[in-house]
Parts: sequence; structure tokens; C-alpha cells
Amino acid sequence: MAKILFTSFIYIVMKIENQYSPVFGAKLINNHVNVGKLQQGATRYCNSEVSFVEIEPDNVNDIKALKNCSEYWSYAKFSDNIYHAACAARNESKYYENNKVYALTSQTDSFEKLDDDKILGLVHVSPIEQNSLFIEHLQVKPDIIFVNKPEYKGVGTGILDSLKELTNKITLFPTKDKSVRDFYERNGFFEFPPGSNIFTWVKEIFPSF
Repeated sequence: MAKILFTSFIYIVMKIENQYSPVFGAKLINNHVNVGKLQQGATRYCNSEVSFVEIEPDNVNDIKALKNCSEYWSYAKFSDNIYHAACAARNESKYYENNKVYALTSQTDSFEKLDDDKILGLVHVSPIEQNSLFIEHLQVKPDIIFVNKPEYKGVGTGILDSLKELTNKITLFPTKDKSVRDFYERNGFFEFPPGSNIFTWVKEIFPSF
């Protein structure tokens, strides 16, 4: 009888561990995203490759990294929204079905344990039609935005370029700030209809000659 009880106890423990242990982490999408990095002792930026990863909402390390970004990224407008979107996806909310969160990070390996100190930017997207994405929120690390000589530059563009590799069309409603609208226009987005604040990027299917 004691042997049966012991065996049952081991089975229950193993079942719990298998159910709640994080067996995977952030999924690497692209580790050749080019951004500018300020070299130590230099005044110019050089090309540097960083990684674009997909957050796995069921992984406790990924959620913890997003939570830390939400709590410690001072003056970030959207890090809270992105963190809560990942939590909603983890909880299988019907309102976040097929939503995804991605991170641009200077981390180069061990993505099963995402280091929030190395996250440069985050983006939350949702599907709106076949092979088309809607950007819900995009947030660059405030330390990069609000200093004169940040360690990295081009992070927002790096995120957009990475998304462009995943889909044929991207749509968003940017804030009314002129600098934000100019940023998306520089990255190939156009407002249509005029005055609608609907910005769209469409992949060129046929190459220009």
C-alpha cells in the first residue's frame, strides 16, 4: 500500500513539474537585424547585429522580462500595454487570440532566459487579415529615446524591418506627434485616406526596374 502511495506521489509531482516548468523561451526570429551602436570612446555609430525574438507567453522568464520592462522603463508610454497583452495571451483571452509580442534585444544566445536589461524595444501586433499585421503598440527603450548619445540608434526601424520580413502589409494608428508620423513615413508607411491617421506599409510584390 505504501509503495502504491509513494508511486502516486511521484507521478503527481512529475505531472505538476511538467505542467508548470518553462521548457522553452523566446523564439529567435532573426539575429541579423542591423542597428547603430556607439563605440566606446568614439563619436560615431557602427553597424551592429542584434536579435529579433518572439515572446512565448507561457514562459515565466519571458513574462518576467516584460514585467521588469513595464516597471522600470521610466517614461515609457506603451510598455505596460505590451506586458498586459502578453499576459492576456498567456491566459488565452479571446480578445488576444493570435496576438504576438516581439522584442529586439542585444542578447545573442540563451533565449530561454530573456535578459530584460538587453531588451532594446518591444512591439505588440495583431492579425487583421490574411498575411497582414496591425501594430497595437511599439515601444523603444526610453534610455535610447531620451538621451543625446544613446548606446544604440535605429531600434524602431530595426523592429519595423523585422516585421516586414514576416508579412506583406502592416497597418497602425500612430500618435498625433509629428516626430512619430515622420518616423513611419521615413520607414515606407503612407497615410491613406489623407487625414485618416491610418498609416500602412505594403510590400512590393513586383521588383522595380
